[in-house]
Amino acid sequence: MHDSGGGWPRLGVGEDGDAESGRGLLIVVALADKWGVAERDPGKVVWCEFAARL
Repeated sequence: MHDSGGGWPRLGVGEDGDAESGRGLLIVVALADKWGVAERDPGKVVWCEFAARL
């Protein structure tokens, strides 16, 4: 996924769990085997990889 906004993504769960952004990244972190962030002009790209499970 990508966006044109500035800054790096942050996990979006605060103490009370009502953050308005960053929730999708929680899903990526929970399910992906590898993930990261790369620069894009403008913005950034969040990428992830899933290992094949046989």
